[in-house]
Amino acid sequence: MEVKIGLFGLGTVGMGLLTILEEQKEKISENTGLDLTVKTAMVSSLTKDRPGLSSTIQLTTDPKDILDDPEIDLVVEVAGGTGSAKNWIKSALASKKPVITANKDLIATAGEELLDLANKAQVPLLYEAAVAGGIPIIGTLREYFRTDTIRSLAGIVNGTTNYMLTQMADNDLSYETALKQAQDLGFAEADPTNDVAGYDAAYKAIILARLVFGLEAGLKDIQITGIQKITDEDIAAVKTLGGQLKLLFRIDQISADSVAVIIAPQVVLPQSPLSQVHNENNAIAVNSDNLGQTLFYGPGAGARPTAQAVLADILAAATAPKDAKQPLSEREMTLAGERVQAYCWILNTTGANNVSQDTKDELRSLIVRQASHENNRLGSQLVLYTKEMSKDQHDALLDALTTNRTLAKEFVIYPC
Repeated sequence: MEVKIGLFGLGTVGMGLLTILEEQKEKISENTGLDLTVKTAMVSSLTKDRPGLSSTIQLTTDPKDILDDPEIDLVVEVAGGTGSAKNWIKSALASKKPVITANKDLIATAGEELLDLANKAQVPLLYEAAVAGGIPIIGTLREYFRTDTIRSLAGIVNGTTNYMLTQMADNDLSYETALKQAQDLGFAEADPTNDVAGYDAAYKAIILARLVFGLEAGLKDIQITGIQKITDEDIAAVKTLGGQLKLLFRIDQISADSVAVIIAPQVVLPQSPLSQVHNENNAIAVNSDNLGQTLFYGPGAGARPTAQAVLADILAAATAPKDAKQPLSEREMTLAGERVQAYCWILNTTGANNVSQDTKDELRSLIVRQASHENNRLGSQLVLYTKEMSKDQHDALLDALTTNRTLAKEFVIYPC
């Protein structure tokens, strides 16, 4: 069966998809009976040189050449953005054409609306490539965990920041040097704000929170902290107690009807599987009632991994039963308020580099480990790891510890 595809975008992912379709044409046909053909691709310029592009693919700058073509069976959107792309997807769904997208920003901000439109049209809207490109996490959460109850998700879903933090830890690089290196290697954009400020990871967390917990939230609703203020000395201080700094997202069920969401640099301890995820790789840990903790690991971006995720969705959409509906979370949770957390504190000190006996015993008992660190720029520092504690305990202990010290940095410790 021939399936004709309309493709919005011929950038890195779009060209990667064409490459895989050509390379795997016979295998796809043998395994599925499908002949996948990109009929029309919308581009921003018709004059740009595109070496190796098949002459059978019609290029256009007019979206109507895809949306109004009755021969096109499904639409793939890999152009990005939240303006025109949203209109293209809405028009395709209104015409009852299945849609596959890699657009995390759009699915995060308008996913509820678009999924509702897809269900009304009774056609698939699939977005595996929008989260951790090469890790098949969306389909796994939707299908494999259907008979399980997920309690939390956490992980590394931004390769740029993970690469930078790995290089800072392993090679004692400064933030600026690590960023320049990531840009030179193509892991970071010329303007890296979306990655280093945590927004990229936050969009992906929002998508996962909606899928698993039915949570509707925006960037303004959740706690987001980037890595811009992390120094090589911070990483060295955390390392004195065996930890690593990783930019993590965490989604934790706090009560029967609420979840907490945080995106921030967090201390990962050696016993956590996330401590083994380095450089540009991604990983997502899922905690559920039946399986306990499972870890999904792989490349989070790149032409081939992301295009492979798009292709998997194309095959799923092309073989979906008629009048298909997008499965949605059965839970409709809200954002939780306060939560208990463990902390790493880095304290500047000019006196004794330990916790004095006059600190109340009940507060001292909250401290798990401590060590001294000589900061080349700031001098002597005290590094502490705490137990999980409430906001009141946090404030009381920190107040006691900063009587003769100043707080240099605070990080949450990721629970193993």
